[in-house]
Amino acid sequence: MFSEKELNLEEHQLREQIRRLSPAEKAIYDALEIPRLKLASTYVMLNWLFPLGVHHFYLRRWGRGLLDVFLSLNAGLSLTHYSPWGGPSLLIAGMICVALLLIELPQMLNARLLVHSRNILMMAKCLQSARRRALRNQAGLSQ
Repeated sequence: MFSEKELNLEEHQLREQIRRLSPAEKAIYDALEIPRLKLASTYVMLNWLFPLGVHHFYLRRWGRGLLDVFLSLNAGLSLTHYSPWGGPSLLIAGMICVALLLIELPQMLNARLLVHSRNILMMAKCLQSARRRALRNQAGLSQ
């Protein structure tokens, strides 16, 4: 996993690099970064309100989101006659719900760190993209 101290150090190093950008690079960076940053409070709210994995889609974690949707649908189907196991089964539905809880609880408790980590990753990607675009723009102007 990751600690808050490590994340803060990594973010500080990235912000130092961002401060050293030229005005043109900074403008490109800001245009890339602003729409990509996510809020931890939104992630937590989605996690509490929608147990179907919507919070994973918010962070573009498609695999985890689809797993949650699959498990939630199976839990719901297990309570009906449309169950893939032959009939309503409270035991299977309960086991699936416990599995969902075991998967989601650590993520809910570490939501702030998960979002912080993802935002740092996005900042690094935006920094690289801004530098590449600025170099391309300079190469295009010098020709």
